[in-house]
Amino acid sequence: DGAPRSHTTNTLFETAKIEETAFDTLGKPEGSTDAIEFFRRGIDIALRSIANAERTGESTFIYLYTAHPDKHMHALGVEHEEVRKVVRGIEGEVERFWKVLGNREMLLSGQYYDHNDNESKATSDESGAVDAAVIVTADHGHITVHANDMVLLPKDILDLLEYACIGVHGKGRHAYLHCRAGLQSQLRQCWRANSTLAENFLMLTVEEAVDEGLFGPGCMRLEVRPRLGDFVAISLGRKTLVTPSDVEKYQEPCRCQGAHGSLLPEEMSIPFILLRPGSE
Repeated sequence: DGAPRSHTTNTLFETAKIEETAFDTLGKPEGSTDAIEFFRRGIDIALRSIANAERTGESTFIYLYTAHPDKHMHALGVEHEEVRKVVRGIEGEVERFWKVLGNREMLLSGQYYDHNDNESKATSDESGAVDAAVIVTADHGHITVHANDMVLLPKDILDLLEYACIGVHGKGRHAYLHCRAGLQSQLRQCWRANSTLAENFLMLTVEEAVDEGLFGPGCMRLEVRPRLGDFVAISLGRKTLVTPSDVEKYQEPCRCQGAHGSLLPEEMSIPFILLRPGSE
């Protein structure tokens, strides 16, 4: 539900909403200014929780989540200027967070400087630092899908399907195909005969995907299996399986979108930053 969440010895969970998480995560981005402001407020909530724990000598765990820059990337692609502003803004707020944790007096005072307006207050004193560690990471990467990267399933394929779970914002990067009963071999033949599909998508049965470990270790839960259909079509590049409405909506060359969910390094590689007392 977006958090941050605080776990202390006295209270199992204290949950605070960041305003952005009250909106649809896949909705329109609010703009870089509002996105950064939402994140700034989340940082302040986290700092107040840590300060309260510091005053009482408790240990605490804070989980802070933001839907940005994902929301902006889905709507604008990866390279857009608004995306750059969001990333830089989040970077500045994480820096502010760590600098305040490095100054116990500032933390307990509740007077957290503004990263942009009061850079001079950003000094930290290791001897007065809070005993805290910070991990910064993400759940996935992102790519830009242009209009000419959007692929429609041809009629001969559609005639063999009960349902195709596809779409420009991610489902088309790993599409699940529910085949009509008894037509699995015909579907594979038609797929291989179509050069666009065969060259740009790896089609596996769900069982083959399980054997390759694409759904993680261990056995798949029985309640999940029926949702996945017969085949999964995994994008090998930027080509993405989309619906007719996607093509109509984003047919202009400049109407790129962002997506994730396949095997490109940009989609799978994520940052992992560990900050500990004494680190810059």
